Amino acid sequence: MTNEQLMLNPAKAVCFSGHRPSKLGGYHGPKDLKIQSGIHQKLYELVNRALDSGTTHFIQGGALGVDQIAAEVCIRIKREGRKLVLITAKPFPSQNSKWPQQAQERYLNILNNSDYVVTVSQDPFTNAKMWKRNAWMVDNSSNVIAVYSGQSGGTHHCVEYARKAGKGVCVINPFTLEERWEVNQHV
Repeated sequence: MTNEQLMLNPAKAVCFSGHRPSKLGGYHGPKDLKIQSGIHQKLYELVNRALDSGTTHFIQGGALGVDQIAAEVCIRIKREGRKLVLITAKPFPSQNSKWPQQAQERYLNILNNSDYVVTVSQDPFTNAKMWKRNAWMVDNSSNVIAVYSGQSGGTHHCVEYARKAGKGVCVINPFTLEERWEVNQHV
């Protein structure tokens, strides 16, 4: 992680949004592992495709579930030798304070492997700060990759915000891995 000033060109950035593990089969069983490994592979393909089309910056919000899968995909691709900038947008400083130890360790690894960590709001937690983080990510991106089944919640609001802002939106069904582009396809 660097302390340099983040210079972000939204035209070269993609952000991720997606469900928490509770909407992806659970936290520790075989069903969630199968679903999440499929999501990992699909995001791996999309990040590489985005890099091939000129995207350089990838923003994720650090949350359990899709955000962390996306971050780990970006870290993997960086270790394979491709150049990309990974940005973690934290909604507030204590985002992970109530998570189990294993989840906190995973989060710390992601922060340590991020090129930039942006804290959008100050403590304490409120739902509005989660929304503000999502808006920051969309505002600083040209495309949103959303692993989203259509259920209500934060991902739904993020996708709707991106649609209204005219961003490219790629919706990936977490169960079939079907990819559907809306608005402007740039990846």
